[in-house]
Amino acid sequence: MSWIDFIKGNTKAFELIYRQYVDDLYLYGQHYHNDKEQILDCIHDLFADLFNNPKIATEVQVKFYLFASLKRRLFKLKENVQTSDISQLPDGLLWIASHELEMIKNENHEINLKLLQQKIELLPKKQREVIFMRYYLDFTYEEIASMLDISVESCRTTSYRGIKELRKTLQPAEYLILFSIFWY
Repeated sequence: MSWIDFIKGNTKAFELIYRQYVDDLYLYGQHYHNDKEQILDCIHDLFADLFNNPKIATEVQVKFYLFASLKRRLFKLKENVQTSDISQLPDGLLWIASHELEMIKNENHEINLKLLQQKIELLPKKQREVIFMRYYLDFTYEEIASMLDISVESCRTTSYRGIKELRKTLQPAEYLILFSIFWY
């Protein structure tokens, strides 16, 4: 199943692409908009508009295309974007031997995420946005630069400055938490 099958109306391709990206699109949408229902509506409208649409480009990076399209839809929906809200970050993928260990891991992870979220929220908006897109959504600097309409060098510098600022504000143990969340 492929992107071409999707835009030609193949329902199995639709299901595959939808399932692959919907959760990340939702989290990304929360970065730009506070109303969860409107985010979901935008995602569903996006997929409905793209499905079986022969006008859509066939040679695209699917993830980048979907995220950029969702961002445009959310900006149209709400022109005055409020402060970015990184309310959810990815869960680490750890092997859990028992239910109790999973509960402990989840509790510790929640605490660590809240700590990290508090520190990230202190960063300037552009740094928060670049860090979120780079390390959580795994976009390249070129893709981020294109989406934010800035140069690639400016994007790299913004990311570097954000990470540098986090290093200053985090204790050594907290920085290890940051490292483990972003890079594992």
